[in-house]
Amino acid sequence: MKCRSGLSLRRGCLEPIYFIGNEKGGDTTTRIEKSAEIKAPAEKVYALCIDVENYPKFMVSADEITKIGENKFHWKSSVGGRAIEFDTEMVESIENRKLAWQSVGDFAAKGSWILVPTDEGTMVEMVMDYEIPGIMGKIFDKVKVSKEMEKSMETSLQKFKEILEGS
Repeated sequence: MKCRSGLSLRRGCLEPIYFIGNEKGGDTTTRIEKSAEIKAPAEKVYALCIDVENYPKFMVSADEITKIGENKFHWKSSVGGRAIEFDTEMVESIENRKLAWQSVGDFAAKGSWILVPTDEGTMVEMVMDYEIPGIMGKIFDKVKVSKEMEKSMETSLQKFKEILEGS
C-alpha cells in the first residue's frame, strides 16, 4: 500500500484523520495521528515519552509543563496563535509500549504514544483527539487550528526523533 505520507504500520497508512462524533455522540472531534521510525530501543523512547516536564524541549506547542500531582500536569501552551492553559493526567502506562493521557477540566483532549519495536529501533505513533467547543470553535478548528496542530505534531515528532537519535 502506497501512503501519501510514506509512513505505514500494520494497520495501514498513518495520515491525519478527521472524524465526526465522539464517545458522547454528536460533537465534532478532531483526530491527528503522526508516526516515525526512530533508531533507538523502545526503552529509550519510552523514557523520553514519560518525562512530560521535558516535552517543551521537542514539543512545539508546549511552552511550560509543571507536575501538579502523581500523574497530573499543568500545561502552558499556544495553539492557533492563542495562549492556553490546561491540565492533563496520565491514564495508561504500559512500560516501553504505550502512554495515554487525557485532559482534565474544560479543554476536551486525549492522546497517546504507541511504541512498536522494529528491526531498526522503534515505530512511534502519536495520536491526539481534541474538541474546541461551540460552532465558532469548530469553524476556527477547521480553518486554522487543525492545520496548525498537524504541523506542530509533525515538527515535534521530528525533534523527538532527533533527540533520541542524537542528530
